[in-house]
Amino acid sequence: MDQQQFYDLLNDRMRRYGASPLDPTQVITITASPDYLASYDGQVAALVACNLLGRLSPSVQIGYTDLPIHPHLPWAGSSLVRHTMEGMVATNPFGTYGARPLAAGDFRFHLGQDGHETIVHGSGWNAYIGPAPSPLPPIKADVGTGAALAVVLGAAHLFRTRFGAMIDPFACNAWDWTDVPKLVEFSPIGASVGHVVTAGLGSVGSATNYFLALATRDFRASLIDHDHVGIHNITRSPVFTDAHAKIGLAKVKAVAAFLREAGVDEVAVDPVAFHESALWNSREAGSTDVLISAANEFNVRYHIEMGFPPIQLYATTGRNWQATLMRHVPGAKACSLCVFPPDEKFAPTACAMDGPRPPQTAVVEDRVDAALPFLSFAAGIMTAAEVLKLTAPGYPLSAERVMLGLKGQPLLVGTPIPHRTGCLCEGRHKAVHQAAVAGSRYAEFAI
Repeated sequence: MDQQQFYDLLNDRMRRYGASPLDPTQVITITASPDYLASYDGQVAALVACNLLGRLSPSVQIGYTDLPIHPHLPWAGSSLVRHTMEGMVATNPFGTYGARPLAAGDFRFHLGQDGHETIVHGSGWNAYIGPAPSPLPPIKADVGTGAALAVVLGAAHLFRTRFGAMIDPFACNAWDWTDVPKLVEFSPIGASVGHVVTAGLGSVGSATNYFLALATRDFRASLIDHDHVGIHNITRSPVFTDAHAKIGLAKVKAVAAFLREAGVDEVAVDPVAFHESALWNSREAGSTDVLISAANEFNVRYHIEMGFPPIQLYATTGRNWQATLMRHVPGAKACSLCVFPPDEKFAPTACAMDGPRPPQTAVVEDRVDAALPFLSFAAGIMTAAEVLKLTAPGYPLSAERVMLGLKGQPLLVGTPIPHRTGCLCEGRHKAVHQAAVAGSRYAEFAI
């Protein structure tokens, strides 16, 4: 495959979205304030910036000083520059990636609370982009989520304005998803989050597992997806590489390899569609603590809801530059089918509580798989943040649905999810659902 063929496939989904790739001749140089880069949050920002910008552009240079990777991160003690460089090269064999000081004509993407006219800064659960200095309150706890979110905000601005300066400031937080920074010292680093099942390992599902692993390796992962990695998947996932695409590696195997290499000990894979998965269909009651429902084919929501799921967390990407986080707890007023009604061919004919399960007929949704890289990263961060906050006092901390808009000045809006009249969940017995999740780690959230 020659270079043009590679880029045609690489940028296919971006063009389907209605966007064009960045100017490949404009070099982006990532710099960072030394004190920020030495911190956990600063290194999360550097890892995510290289990963995301290296997928958005074939011309990225690392302009920060090398340091050992932070002890709280996977790959602790390794060279930060070498690790981030190898990651960029693995995504695009035709790209121009290197490590050198900032040069005249480069677009500077600066990480830190100061050190340049405009900055990308995350501290704790808070994120900021705009003119220096950063207004974020100092947070002692290592969190990383705000740092990753700030990079996504900065990348979205870069892409939207085509290398325009970040003149208008914007700050927000990933704690309760508002545009007011919060002084919260809760740290998810090393948190034990239990058995996490991910249905769908495309851009959002793989990104969620990536961001989870940056914070903790203390979870058991079960990965379910029937699809394989293609070149068009590389730009929207922080995990997939050109080597995966060349052999058409199963997405579950690519994510499993990443998690194991990061230090997650218990990883199970099922390379089938969700409704065919023994990991899900044969599970014991209460054995799954949280479901990341990131699939969208074969009427997956129907099969999820028929299976009396535990708490569900997931995010979707939309056609108007938005990522939307959603939460469904067992017995709540709205299930995932309230948001995504099933195909008419799959309309239930019996009560979900005691009726027979319908045949597992596969109906593929007719939808265009198109999204922008930073939207997939945003959706992954939002979902991972919610999983990490499950152990925080007072959870849940936000509305069931939170939308992050990135088409203009960033916008965060939280709203409840209304019940859909006639939905399958109207006939589902709450007591049966509660019994199905009894013993799971987050059963206390069941209504």
